[in-house]
Amino acid sequence: MIIIILAVFAVLAFWANMTIKSTVTRYVTVTVMFIGLTLSVIAIVANMHSHFGMKTVVTTTKTEIYSAGSPQQQFGVLLYQSVGTAGKENVYIYKASPDAKKTTLAKPDLKTTSQRVAVAGDKAYKIVQTTRYVYRNNTYKFLFGWADNNHQLKHKHVIYQVPATWIAMTPDQAKSLAAKMAPKTPEEQAGAAAKQAELAALAKIDPDRAARAQVDQIKQVLQITQ
Repeated sequence: MIIIILAVFAVLAFWANMTIKSTVTRYVTVTVMFIGLTLSVIAIVANMHSHFGMKTVVTTTKTEIYSAGSPQQQFGVLLYQSVGTAGKENVYIYKASPDAKKTTLAKPDLKTTSQRVAVAGDKAYKIVQTTRYVYRNNTYKFLFGWADNNHQLKHKHVIYQVPATWIAMTPDQAKSLAAKMAPKTPEEQAGAAAKQAELAALAKIDPDRAARAQVDQIKQVLQITQ
């Protein structure tokens, strides 16, 4: 609608300048039309560049995510890989459902940031906080709706909540895990067998405790401090 208003001001300014005989009336009319034309242009530019007439609305969704590791593992796995030259953002790999055949690859973009935080319990979650621009009221929507920028994305922040029964590691760390944990001497083999028997017995009575013990062991082997 603002485009139509701008065009009307332009046409009226031209019409007044060409048809009104009285100099004073013509001057006043053209000035008013020019002011309206200028304000319309300023409003359009402000809407396009500064989202004039709009406000931000934040919506939050929380979904459970599932381990990217083997279903036989007693602990959960969230894989991540840093991307970009600065390495400040990560690609995250997990499963979207417990029976998913393939993993989900969550990639960042210029409007998305992410972080990992600890959470109590034994389930992992993905929280998405989405900030969008929406028009303040129907009047602004009527004026500027032609731009098709209602509900335009401003920013998205993704939080991965990882419990103590899960471990977050890179694909390279996951690949090296088996070799690093493999016993190399008869003494280490005996100790590993005893440890596995202990964890198997613990898993029957307290699965979460067994999972935490395995995660702590893996973190120690991989030297993961987070």
